[in-house]
Amino acid sequence: MTINDTMKKCSYFLLMMTMLGLYGTVQAQSVNIALAKQKIYNAVTDEERLAGLVAFGKLRNSLHGDTIYYYAQWAKKLALQLKDNRSLAWATYSIISADLAKGKVDSLIQRIDRDFSLKEIKKTDAALYYKIQLLRANAFNRINDRTAALDLQLKILGEAEKEGNINAQLFALNFIGATYLNVGRPEEARQAWMNGLKLIRDANSSENNEIEAYILSNLALFYFNAYYPTHSLRLKDSFFTAINKTIELSAKNENLGVLASALSLRGNFYGITNEFTKGEIDIRNGLDVRKKIGDPFYIVNDFVSLSNFYLSQKEFKKCIESAAEGIVMADKSGIKGEQLPLITIMGNAYKATGNFEQYSRTLERFISAADSSIKLNAAEKIADVETKYEVQKKETLIAKQKLEIFKRNLFLYGGGVSITLLLLLLAYRFKKYQQQQKVKVATMMEEKKRQHDLALKEAEEKERKRIASELHDNLGVQANAILYNSSLLNTENHSNMAVIADLQETAKEMLQNLRETLWAMKTADISAMDLWLRIINFMKQMGRHYTTLNFKVEGEVPKDFMIPSNKALNIVLVVQETVNNAVKHAVASRITATSSSIDNNWMIELKDDGKGFEIDSQKERTDSYGLDNMKERALSADFQYHIESTLNNGTTTSIMVNG
Repeated sequence: MTINDTMKKCSYFLLMMTMLGLYGTVQAQSVNIALAKQKIYNAVTDEERLAGLVAFGKLRNSLHGDTIYYYAQWAKKLALQLKDNRSLAWATYSIISADLAKGKVDSLIQRIDRDFSLKEIKKTDAALYYKIQLLRANAFNRINDRTAALDLQLKILGEAEKEGNINAQLFALNFIGATYLNVGRPEEARQAWMNGLKLIRDANSSENNEIEAYILSNLALFYFNAYYPTHSLRLKDSFFTAINKTIELSAKNENLGVLASALSLRGNFYGITNEFTKGEIDIRNGLDVRKKIGDPFYIVNDFVSLSNFYLSQKEFKKCIESAAEGIVMADKSGIKGEQLPLITIMGNAYKATGNFEQYSRTLERFISAADSSIKLNAAEKIADVETKYEVQKKETLIAKQKLEIFKRNLFLYGGGVSITLLLLLLAYRFKKYQQQQKVKVATMMEEKKRQHDLALKEAEEKERKRIASELHDNLGVQANAILYNSSLLNTENHSNMAVIADLQETAKEMLQNLRETLWAMKTADISAMDLWLRIINFMKQMGRHYTTLNFKVEGEVPKDFMIPSNKALNIVLVVQETVNNAVKHAVASRITATSSSIDNNWMIELKDDGKGFEIDSQKERTDSYGLDNMKERALSADFQYHIESTLNNGTTTSIMVNG
């Protein structure tokens, strides 16, 4: 055995000892859970047993959903028997939490709104009120309704600020940051979490340790995402500071959910820094902890982390196995949209191993799953929510300022009759001011509504014209293919049955292209991978119609590259028009589409080996506007379009999309 081998084994041993130390804390937590159960079973009276059951339910972040449900039902039965409404509300909250942990979210929001035990909870237990509202927001996030989630979270934050409830503010800020991160606004997410950490420092209370772990874990995720493309040492140090503190606090405060997420995230970071052994131990242990809790939503996300980790380490077999296991759990639990990253990772693993048959099937599965997953275009709605929150916040501040002014005036003027007269005068003026403000606000809102309606009408008209143009251009490619195939029916060299079959297939593809156009219209942002898949499918379609031509696709697509839907659709249409022109006019034998990354930008290049043409003379023609149309599309959709062609040397078209 060499010295290097010995050093590696020692390092692995020390790492395992470190992990055993951490999981010693987790085992200690199991002891604490056992002690909490013991208090329940050793209780002398029903009142003591109910108090123990309610306390046990507050450990829900470290319990399996079935366990939470069992003890919550017990607590509910005792609370009804003892007519203890406050404990009944806590038991109801635990039951609903158990359903959320088990992935049952479809009717959860309606159950919260209808349950009689939660109706007046804000008057009797403010802490439980905020927990229930944040549970509703969590449910909205689970069903992918980010707008409703953010609206509720900002409302909760406003109420908590007005009441001076620091703990509720911290939980609201944590959820707000998570929602911003989910809709692709990382800087707003970071700012929300930094505001939360400042509140924690100012309060200087150990009661906030639990929520501090939540915020730090999310902040670590922000640093992880920022580090990945830059590999900045500053971001690396910030990540480990946040994640190690998260693990320390979550272990100390017995929060298995946060601990599992933190271990998974740290393991993936080790993967980026090529520390495979440390990374695999962290991710595997995090997944084991998560399985003990039993929340399928987070387990599926952990499978995404694990399979992506194996992919980065070129452990392709393990990658495919873990991705497949995660997909099965996502399908079984009805978790919407989470299959897509797992399918993408699995496809990349098949491609890397040269298994192109499975890679092709995976691509087809990805397209099917993507088309069936409805993405909410929430950007405008979220902006409205933020505006409403800012207005409410300013109104609250104005009300507080007015109250302070009133108090000072009351103190200064003193005296029985004088104070009474002054109060009457102030009340009259305040009421009149309120009326004036209401009129002013109503006028402003009416004007804003009028402007909004006008802008909406103009946008709708513009959108109708755009849709008509895009449908015409998109379906024109297939119409030309049908014209070409139908002409073959008049020759003796082709089988009429084969041509008819091609015509039927082309008709189906026309419907598919119409579906793609509608897909792009209802999607906020589209990944470069998704767009490139559409181009690949188009080239395959052309290859089936024009069998004498060789259609080729090559190159890599930039990762984490998002494109607005309108721009994406215009790119697809320009590609289709370019390829169609090459088929009709170039007399080419090969047409190639190439993807590459240049300085964080995406380059798509289309090249044929045809006869070429003189671009200047083509511009002077009055019977064809194809080149001008494509340039106008590029200008309106904000991407660069360039074409080069010389006689007998083919034509090259390049599309540059800025990052």
